[in-house]
Parts: sequence; structure tokens; C-alpha cells
Amino acid sequence: MTDTSSASRPYPARAATFWRSYSRSRGAVFAFFFLVALISAAVLADYLFPGDVEAPDMSRIMLPPSFSAVLGTDHLGRDQLTMLVFGARTSLIVAFSAGGLLAVVGTIAGLLAGYFGGKVDGLMMRIADVFLTIPILPLILVIVSLTGPSLLNVMFAIGLTSWPVMARVVRSDSLALMKREFIEIERVMGASSRRIVFKHLLPNQLNSVLVYTSLSIPVVILTEASLEFLGLTPLSVSWGFMLNVAMNYWIRGTWWMSFFPGLAIFATALAFYFVSEGLKEALNPKLKRRRESLVAQIAERKK
Repeated sequence: MTDTSSASRPYPARAATFWRSYSRSRGAVFAFFFLVALISAAVLADYLFPGDVEAPDMSRIMLPPSFSAVLGTDHLGRDQLTMLVFGARTSLIVAFSAGGLLAVVGTIAGLLAGYFGGKVDGLMMRIADVFLTIPILPLILVIVSLTGPSLLNVMFAIGLTSWPVMARVVRSDSLALMKREFIEIERVMGASSRRIVFKHLLPNQLNSVLVYTSLSIPVVILTEASLEFLGLTPLSVSWGFMLNVAMNYWIRGTWWMSFFPGLAIFATALAFYFVSEGLKEALNPKLKRRRESLVAQIAERKK
């Protein structure tokens, strides 16, 4: 349940308390500012690097990193740094869109299963089991192949195939909440389903939904990059497509063409993971106290 004492405090006080708890993890703070910088660069990419990012420059083909080209150039003479910044825009758009979609679909499915139970619960979980038994990437490949290789189809394919775990998390919490005394009192007093779901079930699970959504975004980024690496999106400015091109020129020793896009994917996915861990402990102080207790016990045993 939501901490009612903290909820009753003014927003600035709650925000300050949240940030103090979140900032105790240096990794989470560094990851947060890294993502802020990355998102800012992606939003302002047109102003930071004006001109046609895809325009070839045959006089600068496959130059290694240097003062004139900090991250080198690709097979068409395009600046790798510029390509990475514009590629971040593609990856972040897909990550937030697909992550938001899977959060909405998973939350709705989990609430329906947890509130109604019985046959509705059984039907929702059987549908979720079907998606969980099929490997996600091959399923997305089939969907994108049937619907067409576009960025919008990729976002919908990832979002609509990645919701079952979210649904199971929400459903588990909803079933536990439905057994609580205050829910029983509301039902006896004739409260509508809408009131119970939107006043009690959903607000008490927003923290879990937020944490799992942030944790699922790295998976979305890796999935999107894999699809672009396989050439299933018609974009030439994306991290996955940069890796696709670099594979064809690796034999020529152009290590920078694959190293920097791969590093961008790895660093961004890792940053979202650290942010999700920071959110988990900041939104649920019991987890941090439990971890600190375990660390203290281990330290005592080593003495």
C-alpha cells in the first residue's frame, strides 16, 4: 500500500525525501544525469548538428577517430558522432513509446485479472502464458514482416508482445489488495468497480509499474537495435543500422564503426537499469533497509 503519512506531506517535502533516498546510490545519480544529457542531445540534435545528417562526403570515407572527426566517419564519410546523436533520438522514441505501451496494456490486463479473478483471471493468464512461451524476438520479426518494416510497426510490435510480465506483477499485487479489509468494506458499502480500481488498486501499484517500466526500457532498446541490425526498419540513422553497416566493413579494420554504436547501446541500457534500481529503493525504503541489514550481517561475519 501507499505510505499515507508521506502522501499527506506537501509535494516539495515528498520530492526532497525521494531525492535524498534516490541520491544515496551514486550509480543511480550518475545514470540519471547521463540519461538527461542523452535525451537533451537527442532533442536538440537538429540545432547541435545542423544540415543533412545522411549527406555523404566521399572525401572523408572511413576516417579513424581524430580531431577532425572525434569518433571517426563511416563508409559514406558521415560523422559518427552526429550519427550517434541522431540515432539516440530513434532509440529513445522507440524505448519510451514501446515501454509506455507495454505498461498500459500490462497494467490493464493485470487489473482486470486481479479484480475479477475466476474465469477472467484464467483467460488473461493463459493469454500471457502464450506470449511468454514464444521467444519475443522471433515473434516480433514475424509481426514486423507481416505489417511492414516501419518504425511505428516496430514500436507496436515490441509493446504488444512485452506486456505479460507487467500483467503478472500487477495481477499479483491486485489479488493481494482485494483481500485487504478496506477493499472488503468498500464493496460492502456498494462502491463501484471503477472506484475500487482507480482509487485503491491502481494508486497502490503505480510505484511497481514505474519501476518495472524503467526496467523494461533497456530490453526494448536492445530489441529495437537487434531489429535494426537485421535491417527490418527503413532507417539509416540508428544505432542498430550503424552496427549493420559496420559488420560489412569490419574486415578492413574499421573498429570505430561498430565500437561506438555498441558502446552507446550498452551504456544507455545500463543507465536505465541503474535508474530503475534507484527508483526501486527510493519508492520502497524497506528494500534499502533490508539490503543494508544484509550488508551489515555479512560485515559482522567477516570480522
